[in-house]
Amino acid sequence: MNHLQNSSKTLPFKIFLVLIILLTVLLVPVSAQEGEQTVSFRTPGIELVFQPPLRSSINSANPANIEVPRLNLMVNLFENYLQYLNHLQKIATGTSLRLLYAPEQSIENWTDDAKFIRLREIGLNTFLSQVNQFLKERSGTDANYLLESADSLFTIPDQLLRQTSKVAMRTELINHSCFQKSLEPDTDFCVIDDHQVVTARPFRRSNRLFLMTDVNDVCKADLLLKQSNVWYADLAASGDGKYIAFTDGMKPMVMAITASEGQRLFSDDNLILLSMQWAPKKPLLTGMVLNNSNQERSFFLYDAAAGSMLDLGKEKLTEISNFLNPYTCWSPDSRRVMLTSARSVHLIDLEAGKVVTNIVRVPNEIGELIWSDDSNSFALVEVIGQARQRYIFDDLDYRKSVLHRYRIRPDFSVSEDHAQRVESRNTIKLVSFWTNDRVLYLEGRLISKKLNTPFWDLSSAFKANLTAGPATAAERDSSSVISSPSTLPMQYLYVFRNLDSKLKNIYDAGFNHSNNLFTDKFENIWFIGLRRPEEVSQQSNVYNHRAAPYPFPEHNVSVLSGIPTNKMALLLKFLEEYNLRLIRFNSKTSRMFLLANFSGPLNLWSGSLRKIVDGLGNGNN
Repeated sequence: MNHLQNSSKTLPFKIFLVLIILLTVLLVPVSAQEGEQTVSFRTPGIELVFQPPLRSSINSANPANIEVPRLNLMVNLFENYLQYLNHLQKIATGTSLRLLYAPEQSIENWTDDAKFIRLREIGLNTFLSQVNQFLKERSGTDANYLLESADSLFTIPDQLLRQTSKVAMRTELINHSCFQKSLEPDTDFCVIDDHQVVTARPFRRSNRLFLMTDVNDVCKADLLLKQSNVWYADLAASGDGKYIAFTDGMKPMVMAITASEGQRLFSDDNLILLSMQWAPKKPLLTGMVLNNSNQERSFFLYDAAAGSMLDLGKEKLTEISNFLNPYTCWSPDSRRVMLTSARSVHLIDLEAGKVVTNIVRVPNEIGELIWSDDSNSFALVEVIGQARQRYIFDDLDYRKSVLHRYRIRPDFSVSEDHAQRVESRNTIKLVSFWTNDRVLYLEGRLISKKLNTPFWDLSSAFKANLTAGPATAAERDSSSVISSPSTLPMQYLYVFRNLDSKLKNIYDAGFNHSNNLFTDKFENIWFIGLRRPEEVSQQSNVYNHRAAPYPFPEHNVSVLSGIPTNKMALLLKFLEEYNLRLIRFNSKTSRMFLLANFSGPLNLWSGSLRKIVDGLGNGNN
């Protein structure tokens, strides 16, 4: 009773304390984005502080996707402008600009500071006007030489110091924009083949697409598409290299590499892209779009060669579209597509013109899905249980993971090969089919790191295994069937995550802090030290449907490599130390493409993977 009386006496004080805490929180300026309160751009003459705005809604584009590339361009242009005026001795020696761009901070909260220029917007003419006014107010400025139009900024000869970093020279990286006279940075790209890449570059109002070609060590760029209506993004090349898919203001588009304009896939402006994937060998594109007016989702299948939609299974898929996971899984021969909806697998067979919904249904969540090379079998991982914490992943929180392997019969019924079923208390990660009979997978103890770093060494925690031999197989006699999983001699398992989290999308681009890189899709690269048979692909991409706190969601690229452990570790440390977050490989994984500012503006670089790791071992970074 005394305890209750004492509690009632202290209750008003507790309420008062809570109110004080709430008032304190409300009076503190809200950060624009968790982990991205401020982003810095720095050159010899410019320091720009950017406070990213929040997205207006979950279905809207991240505003930083446009603003970060535009700020990269502005920093390059105005650093060049200062160098130009300084070279002509029309401004005082040592003149520099300190800028703040905080679009969500109200003007009323801004305290005038003569040392800072508060950017009202990122239009080039507005920016130029503010900079010129600042320069006019400084002694040593000859106002007659100040430019009046932002278009003139693009005509100034390149004044920037183009000193290439030593690590780029030692690893023999090629700058595909080294011939470029303008100061437009590359901000996104997709690889077409070993010698062709499409890049996006910000320009006066929005951005443009360029076709970069590297033949006989000669690089050139051809304008592929003029300025967009809004902003080009989500670049992806078809498997045959003849088409690219992209978005213009989140609206999906396709164009032939040889064409002069793109084609919108939908006339309805309410339809925005959720995801899209090209078939490996044919110009066929699948994807999901969202109707912003009613929040309905729909699946599409587009034939780029014919320039038309395929309505195969449209009626059946419409019924389940709102439950489908956005990412689809193409078979290696491009004749079949698998879709998942949490616990079910659905099949589209283009050759047979057939759609089978719920071809497989499991009791729990489907984490991953892969095809066999002959496109007649597939495997999936079922995850049983759920995370106990929102931010820390511990696979012991789950009951278990189960690997299932299925065969598709001629009548489109499915049979599970129970001999290859694997159950584990730890994490199971699919890599690929080792043969048409056996599945290569990783198994081990996975727990989130206390320190969130992009380079994860899982060598001691995981093993590379093959499932048991099948219960029935046309290619094997009964005496050769393997009755239990086999462990392969794996030298290392290194993982590089391009995103620290979904709430952190902006990164320094690798060298001198002059440009920043925006990326919002997880692409985790698994470097596996494993010798492989010739018929096994060196690279595979397995989409993981698991959400946070699982640390490796979305795209997971596995690279099977015989590169020695110490050299591969140097590569991962190089990627981590220089904060290189946008990385792609050619189909044979012999060449690596990346965006970095190793020589002034953010540019596309590439190099032989072997030469890169050899160069990293020949000196200090």
